[in-house]
Amino acid sequence: MPLVLPTPFGDLHGVQVAAAEERGVVVVVHDLHRDLDEFGELPELLAHAGFTCIAIDLPGHGLSEVDEIDKVLCVDAVRAAVRAALQGRRRVGLVVSGSMSTVGSILGDDDGVSAQLMICPHLDDDIAAMGERTYSVRMVVHGEGPSLVGTETQRFFSPLIGEKLLVFNPTLLEGADALVASETLYTHVILFFQRYLNPTSRRPTP
Repeated sequence: MPLVLPTPFGDLHGVQVAAAEERGVVVVVHDLHRDLDEFGELPELLAHAGFTCIAIDLPGHGLSEVDEIDKVLCVDAVRAAVRAALQGRRRVGLVVSGSMSTVGSILGDDDGVSAQLMICPHLDDDIAAMGERTYSVRMVVHGEGPSLVGTETQRFFSPLIGEKLLVFNPTLLEGADALVASETLYTHVILFFQRYLNPTSRRPTP
């Protein structure tokens, strides 16, 4: 169903796909210069697996209109969406793509974000400078293979994840919506959120 979140910088538009029997809530955030359609059927599939999904258009993208794209507003929008998702809940999950994956580094347990999926992350220095790195369980999926090794992106994101939570799949070079085309990769994602958004799960040792 369509979703409108009022904020001090204008209305955020998006969609909310409710799970029939909710096991958790996941906020979905597209890359800069894209919109929520970037993820294809992912919101519906997450809901089918038991995770109510809130997907937003960032300010200046899709239906969320502002005069120009501003990264500060985009980060504020993610925080606003997380706060809305947390109403009546102890923690939420986060899916972020491309450059906006960097916002996942400054959102964590203290913000109520306990599990994050980063899809084909790229380091954005401006966003990284907006806050300190935080603790959260994170899984990175990417399609770059060896070409990622030794890059600033790899050096920035590697300390944020566990070795077993870095997943390579070449189909992701086709875009974030390719995630649902791989049954193996999609299963990884669902199992990840089932484990770390489970209300009874314990925080793993960093």
